[in-house]
Amino acid sequence: MDIFILRHGETDWNSKRLFQGHTDIPLNKKGKSQAIRIARALKGRKIDIIISSDLKRAFQTAQAVKTTLKCKGAIIKDKSFRERHYGSLEGKLYVPFQNDKKGFDGEKDKQFFSRINRAFKKSIKTHKEKNIVIVAHGGVVRAIVAAIIQPADYKKLRVYNASISEIYYDEKREAFFLVLFNSVAHLSKADRLIVQTHIKGV
Repeated sequence: MDIFILRHGETDWNSKRLFQGHTDIPLNKKGKSQAIRIARALKGRKIDIIISSDLKRAFQTAQAVKTTLKCKGAIIKDKSFRERHYGSLEGKLYVPFQNDKKGFDGEKDKQFFSRINRAFKKSIKTHKEKNIVIVAHGGVVRAIVAAIIQPADYKKLRVYNASISEIYYDEKREAFFLVLFNSVAHLSKADRLIVQTHIKGV
């Protein structure tokens, strides 16, 4: 069972380095182009199910994948795959709050990771023996990958816009294997240079 976890394409708030969280920001022009590049990178891979966060930036990316690959069936919207809720930080710049989140009134680590873990396990259980695409957000990709590889510090995992990660699930052994993480090889050279400078995240 192959699980492709995609981060949505760029939004204007991404380019400005603003916290987005649950704020429903659509893809910008570059983000729409990136979504098509993601889809093209998946050509030749068997895709049975597409699941997406219900937020516009993820769903628009999922639509590009479905249309480009001519996947059958409707995209399954699942709000459990939304980004972390950042509370009053949403709409504010990353940098001033990057290392100091005193008084943080958003979704705490335990709540967020629990939500994502439940949603991921439910998707695996519901769609047994199917190859799944999950289109979501940077924090969501990071949470899923962290649950599998269990790094000492999950915050050191960086997930770029329009990146592809792939997990193989061995159903007989009930074991997950990280096959690909945060690949942006499908993006243009200019895009890769820009996206890789976007290291100042949360």
